[in-house]
Amino acid sequence: MKQTRKKIVWLAAFLAVGSIPVFAKPFAVGPYLGQTPPGFTPQVFAPGLICHNGHGRWETHGHFSADGNTFCFARSRRVFITENTNQGWTVPKRIKSIPYKIWSPCLSPDANSIYFVARSSTRSIQNNPSKRASLRRCIRTSKGWSLPEKLGPPFSEPGLGFSVAADNSIYFISDRMGPYRNRFWVAPFVGHTWSEAINIPVEKDNLKGCHPGIAPDESFMVFYSIKPGAPGGTETDLYLSLRRADGTWTKPRNMGPGINTGYYEFGARISPDKKYMFFTRSTGWNLRPVSDTGDIYWVELKEYLPESYR
Repeated sequence: MKQTRKKIVWLAAFLAVGSIPVFAKPFAVGPYLGQTPPGFTPQVFAPGLICHNGHGRWETHGHFSADGNTFCFARSRRVFITENTNQGWTVPKRIKSIPYKIWSPCLSPDANSIYFVARSSTRSIQNNPSKRASLRRCIRTSKGWSLPEKLGPPFSEPGLGFSVAADNSIYFISDRMGPYRNRFWVAPFVGHTWSEAINIPVEKDNLKGCHPGIAPDESFMVFYSIKPGAPGGTETDLYLSLRRADGTWTKPRNMGPGINTGYYEFGARISPDKKYMFFTRSTGWNLRPVSDTGDIYWVELKEYLPESYR
């Protein structure tokens, strides 16, 4: 009887160990979540893993950390994060310390902070228009992610779009000089803080510049604007502006039909190696849960940049 029991226990243990490789399959393996590079035609990023088809499924604002081992994005305006480990990429996990819907999540270069824009309640906006939106941050701690904190000045009355350079400088929009007028700003990161905001005089003509996606080395940026001639002024296009050696910026150039479509393109982020641009393409602007969809796309930038900027 004892020999029979030993055989049963040994067989059960053998079957359990043998089943581990079958059920412990990693979420994804390899750089950029193991995805095949897209080339010069934009492709949905990580379909079935990050982006999911279907009405009401919104994935936006994909962004990698400087070492490429952390990926942050928004799904239905909630923040999710996945990290590359020795076993592969972790299943995306929602950052539950952020209790409200947000816009434009972005990682710090070292992946120890998550920045985002959050709107205040409707009542507080009516009582005080300056509370319309604020730039906030969660910090990684030994116990998880901290509760959000407002960054405060110099990010007073920010727009809904911003990005972070490799040196932690933050590029954002603000209408402090008047609606749609010289609305690009940069807050340099000096002495472990952001003490001032400097206006970026990009010649936009009649473009409504929004959401500056800055290159890690600050050599160029991509922003979106309402597409000229779009019905009702709704559809958006992506535009590229290069930073010259003297610190001035080139006149923005529409990135063309290879990237811009009849849908809504916005939320550009540049990969740490400057090889790829990530952006969002959606079928509608108001995040309607029944009819609208949105996906994160990526595209190789080589064709769109002068050689000295690659």
